[in-house]
Amino acid sequence: MYNDPTIIGIIILAVLAGGIIKGTIGFGMPTVAVPIVAFFIPATTAMILLCAPILFTNFFQIKFKEGVSSYRFLPMFLSLIVGLFVGARLILEIEMETITRIIAISIICTALVNCFGFKINNIKKKWENSVTIIIGFGSGILGGLSTFYGPPMLAYLVATDLPKEKFVRTVATMYFIGSFPLYGSLIYYGFATKEDLIMSVFLIIPAFIAQLIGTKIRERINQQQFRKCILITLIILGISLLIKTI
Repeated sequence: MYNDPTIIGIIILAVLAGGIIKGTIGFGMPTVAVPIVAFFIPATTAMILLCAPILFTNFFQIKFKEGVSSYRFLPMFLSLIVGLFVGARLILEIEMETITRIIAISIICTALVNCFGFKINNIKKKWENSVTIIIGFGSGILGGLSTFYGPPMLAYLVATDLPKEKFVRTVATMYFIGSFPLYGSLIYYGFATKEDLIMSVFLIIPAFIAQLIGTKIRERINQQQFRKCILITLIILGISLLIKTI
């Protein structure tokens, strides 16, 4: 597979597209890159290839030097980890086409929720921990099956009306923490080869460059309009990937 220049080129272009989007809106690298790559190689391999780029770009976006701003979402992040281990174990029992459908549906749902501005009502503080634990665990199971554990958690974080920069840092923390159990489980269960991991490390370069470009774009254009264009593109990608499995 990695001897085919066309496949390599497609993978790099997919990572570049995902990196630009992540730099622009704070998330979206796997949401964009995985379905593009999954058209040409197995979905689980596409997930593994994003391992190193996702870890690196989220670490960079957390901005540790600015300090940990809040432990408010810690229960959600901890339950996410548990759910990811459960979901990663379930992936052994599910057919590849089913996983691909889960990815496609997750993409479409995320895009629709963000496109039309649907929001859940803010939860009272005394119930917030219980609600976020449920959201985190459910997201973890979804993520273990597809790597897309973001949709439910993103919907909740949007509803909390976090300031833009704090939102980006919180989402980066979510993806960074979740990456360890998710990709660790996939590697443990034999979904990654040595060649896949080497390629993943190489993809840090285009991912980082693209994220820097995306950050510059975020500073210069109307983010709301650009985000709508991105989400429409995601809907098209998700529908196309879903059709592929029919």
